This record gives sequence, structure tokens and C-alpha cells, in this order.
Amino acid sequence: MSMSASATPGRLGSEAKTGRTSMYTRKSSATTERAGEEIEFANQRGLEDTYLNRMRIFVAPYFAEFFGTAVFVLLGCGANLTYTVLTTNAESAWLANAFGWGFGLMLGVFVAGGVSGAMLNPAVAISFAAFRGLPWIQVPFYILAEFIGAFIGAILAYACFAHSLDPFDGYHRQIGGPFGSAGAFGNFARPFIGNGAAFLSEAIGTGVLVLGVFAITDTNNFPARSSTPIAIGFLLTGLAISLGYPTGYSYNPARDLGPRCAAAIWYGADVFTYHGSYTWVPVAGPFAGGIVGAAAYELFIVSKRAVVDDSRSYSESVHSSVSLE
Repeated sequence: MSMSASATPGRLGSEAKTGRTSMYTRKSSATTERAGEEIEFANQRGLEDTYLNRMRIFVAPYFAEFFGTAVFVLLGCGANLTYTVLTTNAESAWLANAFGWGFGLMLGVFVAGGVSGAMLNPAVAISFAAFRGLPWIQVPFYILAEFIGAFIGAILAYACFAHSLDPFDGYHRQIGGPFGSAGAFGNFARPFIGNGAAFLSEAIGTGVLVLGVFAITDTNNFPARSSTPIAIGFLLTGLAISLGYPTGYSYNPARDLGPRCAAAIWYGADVFTYHGSYTWVPVAGPFAGGIVGAAAYELFIVSKRAVVDDSRSYSESVHSSVSLE
């Protein structure tokens, strides 16, 4: 920050306070600017100022979340199903599974990022609303779009693999056991892991995921900018490889609950009660962990950087004043 030689400590404190405030309102400003850009883009395309076109601009972020999440889950559930039917080399199949979800998330962010910000995850959406200025009034619509997108993505994945599953399970869809495949849609922890431990695993993984997303998208840190989708995709891949084994790494309430509801069509309602009514774990765990990860980043990393920057600016200003005298 450039300071004049006549700057005073009071003025510096005011500017520092303004800088910290703007840090928490930058998302709101970005949202307003994006709305103006969308209108300008519509004008450039020659769209008439009609009710239909206004509605298209209004619902564009929610359709972007829907399609981005659908693509993400389609590729991810496809990777899960591939892992399920390829039993000859479980180690390499697990690695391919992790990259499948990572690439799916990368493509989903490319699809939706420039329109909605590509939350693609209710835990991320709530975290951005709490700390990055995403309007709370949009959050329910984001979550609904993400859930429906995940549901449709899972149905498309099943449509691609239905005939491949037939020789695997003998035309009899099973939730668990050696020929179970419901876990390709809704996650289940390992048989020897209780729901409490699974909740902790999901919360920790999602906390690291959200912390990483906040860091990657923070312009005051070391942002990935145009490489953001790639960075976020590899972030999920890394988490899958390193922390995903105990629960199958949901880290996303929509990514689990949407496909689980789709799986109920073929596997029955037991997908909600299997493994000690496990359904609540990959929903509650990510919500809890996401908020903790976001709070940790905003409170202990961003605020510290702001204090350091303010102190440096004040020292530089005092030095400038002394040298001029």
C-alpha cells in the first residue's frame, strides 16, 4: 500500500481498518460486479431486455451449480463403479478412483466457476456465505441445485454402468458384501469403523478441503487464478489418496445424499439405514468440518497477514516521514 509522507497514525489505523473490512466484503462486491458484467454480456450478445432474458440471467448461477455438480458426480460415481467392478488390482483401481473424482471436480469447476463461483458443495457454499460474502439468500438455492445435480449425475452414471454391473452381481443389486455396489453412490465407512470415528474422518477431510479452497482462491495469499479448477481438482485427489480410505471421502453433503437417493431406486430404502443408519455421517460431518476449516483460515491466516501488512505500511510511512525531514 502506497502511503504519503504526511500520513498520520490515526489515518493509518483508519485505512488498515478499511482494508480489513473490504477483505470480508470483497465477495459481495464481486457479486455486484458480476451482475453488471452479465448485463453487459447480454447487451453484447444482442439479447433484448425481456422478462425471459432477465430470468435467464437471474437463474444462471443455479443452473451452473446444477450442471457443474452433475458433471462432477457423473465422473466421480463412474470412477466408483469402475473401482467396484475392477477387482483384479484394487490398489491401482483406488488410485484411478481418486483421480476420477479429482478430474470430475476440476471439470465441474470449469463448467460453473465463471458464473456461480462453482461451490458444488453445500459445505463450501455455507462457508463462503459465512466468511466470503456469498449472499445468504442464495445459499438454499445453491444447495438445492447441487443436490439435484448430484442426483441426476448419479442416475446418468448408473445408466452407463447398469449392464456392466449385471455380470458382477448376477443381476441382483446388493448394498454390501463381496458383490455390493451401492457404495459407489452413497458412501459407507469400512465395516470396522463406527459412525463416530467416521464423522471425525469426514469432518477433518472436509475441513482441510475448505481450508485449501479458501487458500487457493484468496487473492491476498498465493491464488491459483486461471489454474483454480486444476488446483482444486488435485486438492480433492490428494485428500482421497491420503485421508479417504476410512469412509470413502464424501466431504460433500450433496455428493453423498443426492446419489444415495438415486441408489434407493435400485437398491431400496435400506441404503439410508445400512451400517447403523450411516446416512447422517457424510452430511453432518462435512458441514461441521467445513465451517471449522473456513474459520481457521480466516481467523488465523488472513487476519495475521492483515496485521503484518498494516504494521509494514505504518513502518514504511514513518520511515518516509523521517527521511523527508
